[in-house]
Amino acid sequence: MRLLLLIMGLLSFGGLTAAPSYAQSEKPFVLEKFFSGDLVAEGHFTNVWTGERRDMTVQMKGKWDGVVLTLKEDFVYSDGEKAQKTWIFTKLGENLYSGMREDVTKEAEVKADGDVISLRYSAKIGSFDLDFRDTLTRTDPVTVHNTADVYFLGFIKVGEVDLTMTRKTK
Repeated sequence: MRLLLLIMGLLSFGGLTAAPSYAQSEKPFVLEKFFSGDLVAEGHFTNVWTGERRDMTVQMKGKWDGVVLTLKEDFVYSDGEKAQKTWIFTKLGENLYSGMREDVTKEAEVKADGDVISLRYSAKIGSFDLDFRDTLTRTDPVTVHNTADVYFLGFIKVGEVDLTMTRKTK
């Protein structure tokens, strides 16, 4: 406790200040701006009950038409399985979107706030309807860190997703 008070005192005593976060120093994270063009994501899904991990790479291509962002995703999993999915995000207002994808059973609610975009949706994965709670955090101009908690029946946590998405530069 004393150490915590000492650190807080030093930080408030002029001269020593915390570095500003990326969110404080740059423009807000805008879904259609970041996801337009070519991106690649690498990461994994972890089953929280068994600890089993499934790595994945996703090639993405986004196109914005002024109202709708179409984001095509090509997945390659570490076990060799491949999948293609396409998100359709419709801008409903400032920082607010809806989203659908082939396997989504409950339309995604998408909200942007500073450098964080949150998605809440349900999808049919195999024979199960699972609920996803994604958080996308922009870490620099070309990188977004995506974490998601995955639930069965809305409250039984079954998995976690951890992906790093990077815009391809030419």
